[in-house]
Amino acid sequence: MMVLTGCNFVLSQSKKITYVSDNNNSGHYQVFVMNDDGSEKKQLTDMSTDCYFPKWSPDGSKIVFNTDDNRIFFIADVNTDTPADPYYVFNGEHPSYASDGETIIFNSDYDGVLTIYAMAPNDPEPMIISALGYSNQQVLSADGSKLVFSAFFQKSKDIMLIDLDDTTDNNLYQISANDNANLMPDISSDNSKIIWASFNNNLQGTICIYSDGKEKALSKGIESANRPKFSPDDNMIAFVSISNTSVKLYTMNQDGTNKVSYDIKGGSVANHLWIDNERIIYDAENGSSYQVGILNVTTGKSELITKNGSNMHPDILN
Repeated sequence: MMVLTGCNFVLSQSKKITYVSDNNNSGHYQVFVMNDDGSEKKQLTDMSTDCYFPKWSPDGSKIVFNTDDNRIFFIADVNTDTPADPYYVFNGEHPSYASDGETIIFNSDYDGVLTIYAMAPNDPEPMIISALGYSNQQVLSADGSKLVFSAFFQKSKDIMLIDLDDTTDNNLYQISANDNANLMPDISSDNSKIIWASFNNNLQGTICIYSDGKEKALSKGIESANRPKFSPDDNMIAFVSISNTSVKLYTMNQDGTNKVSYDIKGGSVANHLWIDNERIIYDAENGSSYQVGILNVTTGKSELITKNGSNMHPDILN
């Protein structure tokens, strides 16, 4: 917050967003940054390939991303007038920074099976995080001590948790208890609750929560729910409902009450993240084009903050 001396009001600083856009000379998706009102758009990469899923480092000085040929790069000195050229890290996809701001967590089939790895850019090779088959969709807890992810463990895809503070061989826990395909987990800010989407044989998804050692379904009555995300204060959960014609954005309380759907500008929602306890940033598809928008869950109003070209995969710097 920025306080103006001698005044009795406070102005909120704009938050930074990174995303990818094909609104550039190459026509490929390149990494951009902008403010959360859509102002000061700046292109950071100029590569002869498409760039996807950019993620901020915790201090906002770097951005990591992968290309369409499954190579991972990061950009240093993002906030300078002339950021460094992208630095190649390793082959993989869906990278993000650990809480130390140096280690990169990502998916790769480096050892023959898709799983989760971690490495710093100068390490000679990555360290395997999950030895389970087809481990992916990982989310690191806010304090960096827990990693939740989806993996083949018993009969199907299960939600798993690794306690990164535990250096023994007993730091892996199964969270989901059903026989469905359990995907897209998220973890609360205090590490006490985990949510995910559980898909039955008909590919119908239900949002589940793990709390106090028990699993509970939250989204019954909503068509094929997916991609749940806790709000920063953990009081609300945002998720999408997938139908044959559209993907709609919903919120509900963490106990499953007060389900609300929103009319979103831009089309069917693809990815979404909470900016703060009132706003959600998303990308939405309309035909072959994506645009980035922001929803205010208090007012129910949304607005697009990109217009030209196709723009997607937003990440917010908190």
